[in-house]
Amino acid sequence: MNKKTPLERLLFILSIVYSCFFLYTAFRGAFVSTIQRGVHVCGGIIVWALIDFSNKKKTNKVEKIIDILMIVILAVAMAYYVVAGKNILMPTFKMSTPLMILGILFMLCVMEAARRTIGIAVPILSMIGLAYALFGKYIPGTFGHPGFKLQRVMEILCYSDRGILGSVTGISSTIIATFVIFGSILFATGGGDTFINLASLVAGNSAGGAAKMASVASGLFGMISGSSAANVATTGAFTIPMMKRMGYDNDFAAASEASASSGGQIMPPIMGAGAFIMADMLGITYKEIALAAIIPSLLFYFGVIWGIDCYAHRYHYHGIPREELPAARDVLRPSKCLPVFLPIGTLIVLFFMGYTAVFCASYSILVAVVLYLVMDVKNIRKRIGDLVQGLADATKDMLSVISLIACSQILIALISTTGVGVKFTKIIVELGGSSMLLAGLCALVATMILGMGMPTVAAYILAGSVIAPALVQIGVEPLAAHFFVFYYAIFAGLTPPVCGTVFVAAAMADSNWLKTAWISIRLSIGAFLVPFILIFNPGMILIGSTGEIIRTTITSLFGIYALGAGFMGYLTRDLNWPTRLILVAAGVAMVDPGMVTDIAGIVVILGIVIGLTATRKKEKKE
Repeated sequence: MNKKTPLERLLFILSIVYSCFFLYTAFRGAFVSTIQRGVHVCGGIIVWALIDFSNKKKTNKVEKIIDILMIVILAVAMAYYVVAGKNILMPTFKMSTPLMILGILFMLCVMEAARRTIGIAVPILSMIGLAYALFGKYIPGTFGHPGFKLQRVMEILCYSDRGILGSVTGISSTIIATFVIFGSILFATGGGDTFINLASLVAGNSAGGAAKMASVASGLFGMISGSSAANVATTGAFTIPMMKRMGYDNDFAAASEASASSGGQIMPPIMGAGAFIMADMLGITYKEIALAAIIPSLLFYFGVIWGIDCYAHRYHYHGIPREELPAARDVLRPSKCLPVFLPIGTLIVLFFMGYTAVFCASYSILVAVVLYLVMDVKNIRKRIGDLVQGLADATKDMLSVISLIACSQILIALISTTGVGVKFTKIIVELGGSSMLLAGLCALVATMILGMGMPTVAAYILAGSVIAPALVQIGVEPLAAHFFVFYYAIFAGLTPPVCGTVFVAAAMADSNWLKTAWISIRLSIGAFLVPFILIFNPGMILIGSTGEIIRTTITSLFGIYALGAGFMGYLTRDLNWPTRLILVAAGVAMVDPGMVTDIAGIVVILGIVIGLTATRKKEKKE
């Protein structure tokens, strides 16, 4: 085993200290916004820059010099935020020339960190937003505005709680940071193996068992990670090789993992970072978001597993042999299950008791730590080491989110300051008119375009700021409008030409990414339908009477069932194209909440099922 270099030891210590900072504020309360968020952004990017600088494979000397400069600039900025954080929020605060220079350098550091961790899209949009704010007076027509001086823009972006240190960064520095630590601790205590083994027991032996196992495991991982790419990388490292070994087509193996992993961001109790941001945008509790997501997330995974089942039967993909499945008594052993599921159970119970998200997560971490230590006191030193490593890993898990959110906040602040969001809303409303369907289609296209090459959080932040208000203006429930754009921001990762989630899965499976994307879309077709059901009938997100909620859920199940069979081409037998098209049409009919379309769709679906069943019985007799 190689010894760590002094720099690696320093990084390890800083990573632990960084995570401990958020644990401390989770239990004792957050600092003043500028201090809490300043430490979060500056400290996180400093750790990232040190990791980048210490990368032995990196030969780009210019970037290494930039890393050093960034560390110095961010250390100065963090020190200023810690010392003068309270003064910044005072009405008497005035930005001096040195502070303006520091602010500009700080903003450039955030953009550079975002460029290197998540790509060029968000930094470029932020620079366009900055140029728009400064030179708006030179733009004619609707989008023109009087313009802002550089000093005023920098005050907003760097020395207020509306810019880089705005409310979304505030969520990241409290709620998201605590949940990331919770997820990392669960993984460190064996949660990953437990989820994989449990998924094997639930679905492993059925048709397409390895692919279904990927779906179940990804749903369980999504409860604590909320990242499509992370789900693919974690569960896919196990499920994709297994599917290939069992003879599954590479494209299908990658598509199954990509589709299932996308649902992690909508899977309660811990959804993606976008869900926490949604709660802030809507001014409601995260508990309300998590409750509203229960039925849509279960319908999504029903659709994916049903699609896998149809595809597996059509192409004769068998399940995992029983002898390769883990023994139930080993998987369900208290020493294996309790350290994982008791903390998650604690989290859920505390949520329903009405406590804040940070309180729920922090005390669930405490339960996880205590349980893991007392379960094996003989090896307590090793277990403490596992937990410490979990804290260090949590910091690494936060790093890309930090630069992404900080850079996105630049754009959010400029959209709000210049009023361009209102102008975009007006355009979408004019295009869609009073038709929810047309407005929804416009919003779908716009969100998908935003989601191309952009992480879900960034795409949702932009869509939630610009597109969701347009849907609300034509009568869509605010929560339904935000779920609408959140869903399409997530599933942009499956949709060509730029589909990040598919790219990761295709690389792992050595598959054709375009074929993988097409199969992923077919497997997830129910998810593409669900947002439209939401805006026409929000019963699915628990808005409305009990009868409406039950009816919406039942008709949605029928719709997803029909779409899955139609797109996969199998329902007890291979289907011809006319039957497939009729099933797809019946599934789409379920979007309209009208009783006539619901009854007609259900009658058609049941008629086809009965007809196919009768034909199959007749063929067997002959």
